[in-house]
Amino acid sequence: MGHEPDASGGGYHRLQRKMARTTKVLEMQQQNGDMDWQEEGGTSEGVLGQNRARKQTAPKSSGSVVEAVQSLKQLLEQDFNMKIEAMKAEFQLEFTKLRDRMAEEVTRATAQTAQELSQVRDQLIQACGELEQTRLQLDMLGKTETPRSLVQTYADAARMTPTSMSSQSSSAARSATPEPVFCTVDTSRVPEDHIGDATPTMIHNTIEQEMRKSSDQPHW
Repeated sequence: MGHEPDASGGGYHRLQRKMARTTKVLEMQQQNGDMDWQEEGGTSEGVLGQNRARKQTAPKSSGSVVEAVQSLKQLLEQDFNMKIEAMKAEFQLEFTKLRDRMAEEVTRATAQTAQELSQVRDQLIQACGELEQTRLQLDMLGKTETPRSLVQTYADAARMTPTSMSSQSSSAARSATPEPVFCTVDTSRVPEDHIGDATPTMIHNTIEQEMRKSSDQPHW
């Protein structure tokens, strides 16, 4: 009996200890539960905030993509325009070079043609001058030319006999004066009985005989 209070007293203390421990455990568990709930709540709120941020940033990112596409398009257009302008400038330069080259060739060909025409003209003038000189020389030769039959060499004259010389002289004289020469003979003093002998032939023969006698050339 004496040990019952002790026994009962010791059990009471143990019961208090258990209850204290249980209370502490419950408090700790409650605190842990509150913390978990706060963490879960915080996590949910974080997820919702992230979703909102994503929703808010999504239009911004899509707008930046459109701007990037537009910028790229503008760059491509500028590059294309620059290439077109460069091609135009190159074509204009080549066209200018070709035009200048053609103008230079035309000028050179024109100058060469003019020079050739000038040379041909000078040649024609020279040829006309030579022809004129030839014509004048021919005219002078025609005026001053002596008949070939009258020109004799020393050998020809040495080989000729007096008879041939007289005949050639007479023929040369006749050829030198191809036009007939007329003269008038006064027959008023011829006696009537000799009037029949006063013919042109007789008069010509009489004159020749008298000239032979006076020139001492009986065979003339």
